[in-house]
Amino acid sequence: MVGMPRVDRRTVLRAVAGAALTAGCSTGTQAPFGPTGIPTLEPSVPRTSARQPSGPSDPQASQDARKLLAWLTGLPQRDAKRVVSGQQIGPEARADYDRMFVGLARRTGHRPALIGVSYDGYWKDGIVPVLIDHWRSGGVVAMDLHLPNPFLAKVDPEAYRIDSAVSKPDLTALLADAKPSDARTRWRTNLDKLADVFEELSDAGVTVIFRPLHEANGLWFWWGHDMKTQNSASKELYRDIHDHMTKTRKLHNILWGFAPAKPWNAPRMKYYPGDDMIDIMGPTIYENTIRFGLRDQTDDISDMLAAARPMALLELGSIEPYDGSWDTAGIIETIRTRYPFLTMFNCWRSWPGVKMSLVDVSNADKLMNDPWIVSAENIDWRT
Repeated sequence: MVGMPRVDRRTVLRAVAGAALTAGCSTGTQAPFGPTGIPTLEPSVPRTSARQPSGPSDPQASQDARKLLAWLTGLPQRDAKRVVSGQQIGPEARADYDRMFVGLARRTGHRPALIGVSYDGYWKDGIVPVLIDHWRSGGVVAMDLHLPNPFLAKVDPEAYRIDSAVSKPDLTALLADAKPSDARTRWRTNLDKLADVFEELSDAGVTVIFRPLHEANGLWFWWGHDMKTQNSASKELYRDIHDHMTKTRKLHNILWGFAPAKPWNAPRMKYYPGDDMIDIMGPTIYENTIRFGLRDQTDDISDMLAAARPMALLELGSIEPYDGSWDTAGIIETIRTRYPFLTMFNCWRSWPGVKMSLVDVSNADKLMNDPWIVSAENIDWRT
């Protein structure tokens, strides 16, 4: 999600999901519930030593990137302070921070530990300083990618979305070794602009949890699953982005996240780019009570757990009603009782007519003061 008209996107998204389920599209294999009603979450693929990462996917990752990843990996073994709280902000970064972070602290005594932002190529100058300030105060920074469709000649900041019924573009045309084209030129130019942002953050010592091409198993983005071919080159494009940042631009301040949507249209792991590319699993969930499954299906995510990476909800929000009644105390309670392996959550932000930011919804004080919560005031990954 990004920008103002997100409610429209979620309405479309749910309609697409419903159509896919009605049409019998693949939603992945679901495992049964166990005898206690808790979902079966043991990996169906064994966690072999070959899948246990020895460090970040970037062999030259910075010391801070390595330290942060090791800290996140160890959080589920703690008795307390084990789930990182997060909040997404918008393009009015300083005003959003004052309202959603400082304002939340006035209400609850705590700021979220993680700040999330969307990069769309049209950032205002004030966003990077806010990220740097939050990092220097001890916090964590996360970023997703909403670049416009490079296959369109007319630049449109909202053109990351696409009609789910039409065929998707051939993403291999954007790769570094693809033949020259206008689309490829637009894409590579945008990648270098993004790299410039990462470079500025690197110069300030900031490590970023980055989740490009998120929700690729859904139909609604230009880089996503193709309803007609039941395929996409999203996996190849992810690997190309990783190589461009780490090898071509030599940026080593990035931890790489894989962020699928629920399996409405394709299994979560269909476009997984590989263990050598991924540091953190960060699926998207929009529910009033966290669950990974669809409707009456179980919420088995054994295939994601088998990768043996830290698990986080790097995009979390509610569904209707959007009136501020979302009980966010349920976030940590559900994690504690059903999904204790989760290490982070990042709540999406409010927009006109929709209350979703932590500062705008119910029981945020109870959430932020729970002993399991890591806030900006008690985060300790640097110690």
